[in-house]
Amino acid sequence: MQALQLNKFSNDLSELKLVEVDKPIPGPGQVLVKMLYSAINPSDFNFIRGDYQSALSRLIWNHNLAEGKPPAFEPSGQIAHAVTPYILGGEGVGIVEGHGGGFLAKRLMGKRVAINAGPPMGTWQQYTVVDAKKAVAVAKELEDQQAAMYLINPLSAYAMVKDVLDVQSGQWLMLSGAGSALSQMVIRMSKIYGFNTIAVVRSDHKTQLLKALGASLVIETDSMDLIDEVHKATAGQGVDYIMDCIGGTLLEQMQRCVTVNGHILVYGTLSAMSCDMFSRDLMMPCARISGFFAGNWLGQKTLLQKLSILRKVAGLWKAGVFQTKIDKTYPLDEFHLALKASSESGRLGKILFRMNG
Repeated sequence: MQALQLNKFSNDLSELKLVEVDKPIPGPGQVLVKMLYSAINPSDFNFIRGDYQSALSRLIWNHNLAEGKPPAFEPSGQIAHAVTPYILGGEGVGIVEGHGGGFLAKRLMGKRVAINAGPPMGTWQQYTVVDAKKAVAVAKELEDQQAAMYLINPLSAYAMVKDVLDVQSGQWLMLSGAGSALSQMVIRMSKIYGFNTIAVVRSDHKTQLLKALGASLVIETDSMDLIDEVHKATAGQGVDYIMDCIGGTLLEQMQRCVTVNGHILVYGTLSAMSCDMFSRDLMMPCARISGFFAGNWLGQKTLLQKLSILRKVAGLWKAGVFQTKIDKTYPLDEFHLALKASSESGRLGKILFRMNG
C-alpha cells in the first residue's frame, strides 16, 4: 500500500517520499482503518520541519537527555516525539476493517470513524492503525470530506474558547490569522455564545467572508492601524481575550490591546518569529499569557470529561459551526502539489488527501 513517509526533518519537501509499505496490523485495543480522506493541517508541517522536536528539546523535563533519546511531550516521558522515518498525517476519516481485540475496538468494526493519529503511524496512507480511544464514529449525515476534519480544529476551537478562556456573552475576543479554518469556527461559535470577535488579517482578501460569518470587526493590518481600530471598537476598554497563532511583531501589538485581567492564549507560530514581550504591558493591566497545545490539554482530562467534550463538539457540528470549505483534494502521489497549495496564503478552503485516487 502507499504511504507518505518523512525520512528526516527538512525545511522543504525533499525528505518526504511516497513509499510502498505493508498493511499495518492492529495490536490489542487498536483498529485497522481504511482511509478515505486525510486533512492537511499546520501541525503536519511542524512534524516535517522538526519544529515540535526542537521546541520540546528546550523544555526542562527534556534537559540532559541521553544521546539518541527523543524528547517527550510531557514530564512523565511516556509520550515521546516520534523518530524518523515516520508516516505523517494527524487526522482523517475511514472505515474500520479490522481490530486487535478489546471491547471498544470490536464495537467500531465496520463503522466510519474520524481518527486522531500522527507520527509514527499517521493518516497519510491508505491504511493505518490507531488506538480505538482515538477513533470516533461519525454520523451518516456528515460527508466524508467534512468528517476528515472532525477532530483537531473543532476540539481545539472549543477547548480554547470554552474551557481555557471561558469566553462569556458580551466579551471581546481578538483572533490573529482570522482567515484560518479554526478562526472561522470560532467566529461561528461567537454567534451561538454571544461574544464579540475582532478578526485580524493582513489584507482584504477574506474580509467579506469573515463579516458574513459574523465577525464584529475585521482589521486589515496592511492598511489599518490595529491599536486605533481596537480602541474605537471597544470604546477604549480593550479586549478581554486574544487567541494568537502568528507570533512575532503582530503579537507585540496585540498584547497592548488587552483590558484589565485580559488573557492572551498562544496556540501557533505561523510567522516563525519570536516575540519581544514588554513586561509592563502585562503588569499594568494584570494581564496574563499562556500557551495551548491540544495533546497536553486533552491528556489532562478524565475519560468522562473527554466524552462530555466530544458530545458538545458533536452538537456544534450538527449546528453547522464546524463546517469547513474544501478548496481541493489530491491523491497521495500529488503530495508536492497538495502541500504547496496548503501553504499558500489567501487560500479560501482546506486541502485534503483522498485515498481512492
